[in-house]
Amino acid sequence: MLKHQIFAVLLLMEFMLLAAAQSSCPAYAGVPGTPGHNGSPGRDGRDGFPGPKGEKGDPGVGAQGPPGKIGPPGPAGAVGLKGQKGSLGPQGTAADINLITKLQLDIKKLTDRLSGIEKASRFRIFRNIGGKYYVSDGLTANYNDGLKFCTNAGGRIALPTNEEENTLLMSLHAVLGSSYIMIGTTDNQIEGTFVDMHNQPLTFTKWMKNEPNDYRGNEDCVAIYTDGEWNDVKCDSQWHVVCELQIE
Repeated sequence: MLKHQIFAVLLLMEFMLLAAAQSSCPAYAGVPGTPGHNGSPGRDGRDGFPGPKGEKGDPGVGAQGPPGKIGPPGPAGAVGLKGQKGSLGPQGTAADINLITKLQLDIKKLTDRLSGIEKASRFRIFRNIGGKYYVSDGLTANYNDGLKFCTNAGGRIALPTNEEENTLLMSLHAVLGSSYIMIGTTDNQIEGTFVDMHNQPLTFTKWMKNEPNDYRGNEDCVAIYTDGEWNDVKCDSQWHVVCELQIE
């Protein structure tokens, strides 16, 4: 019995010595093993409590955005009080009656000119000379019918009053293919005294040699020949008619 107790005491003392040696003497590390596989992710944790408010940051730098849509109009405001009557302005200058009259005459002159141009443009042939137009559609007629035609057109039978107008009228022979063009003068009232449509004596003539001669006492009208010279002719002769339209 005593032997067994002594053996147990010795065994206990050996165990204690072994334990003290392991705690005071360092052990050498062994060879590392193969790393293991990663484990599955754990569950999300709960949100923590809000932290303290941070300091204010610097202002950002960004482009200005596009303007927004125009809003609806607001309600109309109340009508304001009527203002005080202003002081009288300076007295204007009196109208110049002469100036007004001149402007009215200028307007009428321009209107008449435009009307004359519009009338002339209706004809197949028209030539401008000074303040008038010589116009024709190629009509051939006696003096009375030609007079009526030109009057209805707003003019009268052409009558040159100077060399320039006479030359222009003469040039229409080539366009009309004519030999004579009737002109607006007669001596119906006093034989040998040719007058215009207003019974005024002529201020320009260009008679052929030995004309007017009132051949056989029956030549009271006048026509212009292809060379520009005048000849008295019968009033019932059929010649080309050229009208004269005044434009100013």
